[in-house]
Formats: sequence, C-alpha cells, structure tokens
Amino acid sequence: MPTTPSGAPARRRTLLIVVAVALVLALVIGARLSRSEPRGAPAASTAASFVSASGATRWSTPPPSGLTATPALSGSASPLVPPAAATAAVAAAEKATGARMGLSMAPVGGPATATVPWTAGIMTGGPAWSTIKLPIVLANLHAGTATGTESTVRAAITRSDNQAAETLTRRLGDDAAAARAVDAELARHHDTRTRAATTSDRPDFSVLGQTMWSLPDQTVFMASMACTADAAPLRTLMGQVTSDQSWGLGTLHGSLFKGGWGPGIDGRYLVRQTGVITVGKSQYAVSMEAVASDGSFSAGTAALDRLAASLPGVARKMPAGTCG
Repeated sequence: MPTTPSGAPARRRTLLIVVAVALVLALVIGARLSRSEPRGAPAASTAASFVSASGATRWSTPPPSGLTATPALSGSASPLVPPAAATAAVAAAEKATGARMGLSMAPVGGPATATVPWTAGIMTGGPAWSTIKLPIVLANLHAGTATGTESTVRAAITRSDNQAAETLTRRLGDDAAAARAVDAELARHHDTRTRAATTSDRPDFSVLGQTMWSLPDQTVFMASMACTADAAPLRTLMGQVTSDQSWGLGTLHGSLFKGGWGPGIDGRYLVRQTGVITVGKSQYAVSMEAVASDGSFSAGTAALDRLAASLPGVARKMPAGTCG
C-alpha cells in the first residue's frame, strides 16, 4: 500500500491554521470597512427628509415630463451662466429675507435663438398661477373672442380677477381646447417647451393656473411678447396693475408686469412675477419668484421687492434690448 512521508500531516495542519487565520482577519477588516463612511458624506435619509420638508421638489426642480415645462430652454440647448451681478443680487436678497428665490432675465426683441435667458438662484419655476392669464388673454385677442378694452380683460390683468379669467378661459372651449389655445400663444412667442395643463389634482384651483412654467421659458415668452404688435393692448393693461398688486417689479418706474401666487401642497405660498423693465434706452424681460421662510404671501412679496431693487444694476451688465 502507498506510504506518506512522515512530515506531511504536520504540514497540512499548519496550512489549515494559516488559512483559518487569514479568513478571520478578512472578516474583521470587512466588518470595519462596512461600518465606516467617507467624511462629510450625508446620510441618504437626511437628504430625503430635507427635500420633502422644504418642498423643493415641488417648486425648485425641473418639472416632470408630460405635466410641465422641461428644463431645456426654448431656442437653446443649454442655459447661459448668469452674470455675477445677478448671482450676487439673488444671494443678497435671499440672505436679507431668508426666502428661496429665482431670477431669469433676457433682453427683449431679437430672434428666438438670440433671446436665451439665464437663471440665477435656487428656484427655477413652478405653478404659473395667475401669470398664465397673459397667454389666456392673448389667445382670446387672437381668436377674436375678446378685445383689449373690454372690462373682462381689464379685470383679469389689472386686478387678477379669477372669475374674469375663468370667463375668458371658457370662451376658448373646454379645458383641453383652452390648453391648446394657450400652447399656441406660448409657441408663437417662442416658448415651445411649456405645455398648458389639461387636468389638475387640486380641484380648488384653476386647471390652467397649475401649468408648470419655468422661469427661463417664461422669460423667453415675455421677451417676445414685449415687442409683438397684437400684444400691445395687453402690455397697456400690464402697466395699469392695481396698487395692492404692485409689489416686486411694480416698484420699478415704467415696468409692465403680471403677478401670480398660490399655496403649495404644504401651504407655503409661491409668489412670482413676469414682466418688462426699462433701464435707460433698453428693455429687459424678467421672471422671478420667491417662497418666504415662513411661507406667507406678504413675506414673499417683500422678498421680491428686495430683489427688484437690484434689477436695474443687473440689467446694466447685460446686452441692450430693444424692439424693432
């Protein structure tokens, strides 16, 4: 029968001991590594709870496909970097008021590809609220279902009267037909990204008012609307907004504007405006918004007052804008 060298059993025992020790060391090292985290790395649960509590996903992120405007800009594949003056202005207003804010501007006039706005601040858009009344009125003027001098149109723009806006909406048809008419006006003014809402999960508010409208896309629309002849009656009314709604852009002499505001699902108010300001011989389309730290409407308008005061200085760092 075969024989085994006398030292073999001892060597096998030694080898088994070495392997066992190596396995134990590997398990210990692996356990320690699994318990460690890179320094400064936030816990996933903390980040998730912050987004939920702040409401940032509703007001400050690009809207979801099919319901809202996409983050890409009309006439451009990517947004421009805001001038340093704009970034500083928004940061100063946020620091002074504690609000979360966003600002977008562009010179008026020029082809769609030349009117590419930048956006500064943490916020980039949200529900249009009453700013959607601008394309609603334009759609009626274009269809011949309203005139710029009638009381219904005046009330919808100068007083932001909701019943007047509902009357104008119904002249365009049902919700789907009204949305198509609004989409056509947006596209005619170079905002080809935004899609007017046809349904809403918030029955207490108007369907079209829940259209998600990004700040840069709204600025594209405004930069065009500032110069089109058929929008002249609307621009006239935008210069006659009542004093109680003349906050933000309304504090600047000669500005044309329309505001919108409403509560988010957490009850905090989004306050926004879009319009045109004149600085020297140039005009600039502006869209801006705020959510105050306490979520109130009054604190939101105060934050926009603060930001508006800086806009002429920001505009002077931009190319000139003129119609024609």
